[in-house]
Amino acid sequence: MKAIPTLLAVLAFAIAPATSAASDVPQAFAAKFVQTRTLPGFDKPLVSHGEMRFSADGGFHWQIDKPYRYVFEMHGDAAREELPDGTKRTLQPDQTPWLKAVQQMFVGALSGNQGQLGQYFDVDIKPLADGRHVTLVPRPGAMAKVVKRIEVTETAPGQPRHMVLDEVSGAHMDIRFTPDPAVSGD
Repeated sequence: MKAIPTLLAVLAFAIAPATSAASDVPQAFAAKFVQTRTLPGFDKPLVSHGEMRFSADGGFHWQIDKPYRYVFEMHGDAAREELPDGTKRTLQPDQTPWLKAVQQMFVGALSGNQGQLGQYFDVDIKPLADGRHVTLVPRPGAMAKVVKRIEVTETAPGQPRHMVLDEVSGAHMDIRFTPDPAVSGD
């Protein structure tokens, strides 16, 4: 279950395509990020810096560079991790039930399938002057046992600016994205 915070970030990134017309979704998006994670029982938040990339052909890449190195990649049915100690492992959806659920949502989101996301979350979208704000509240089930709520502010569909994720455990994740215009086409 160590990868769940990263997979929840993948899921939150995936909501933009799921709540947009497929023609509105960028073919590629890349950004630097600063992630601040607070955990129950810890006095100080963990602040990490990294980059993420997505393309329809290349899949999803999430990399933390500081204060440690961690890589998560998902492409088609394959997902892999590189842990801070250098260990590399392939995650199998059949052996990792939470990966299969996130993978189904991610694939549905990439295809522009709002119904796929609606199976797991109540979705609320509010337009903003310079984008929109999307709130996801899990429906009863496995996701509701982990996630309390996800909020994403986008500058455009598929281009997140800010994400907030509250977990049932009391953990809180705040991610700020700085898009890379060379990749995301801004």
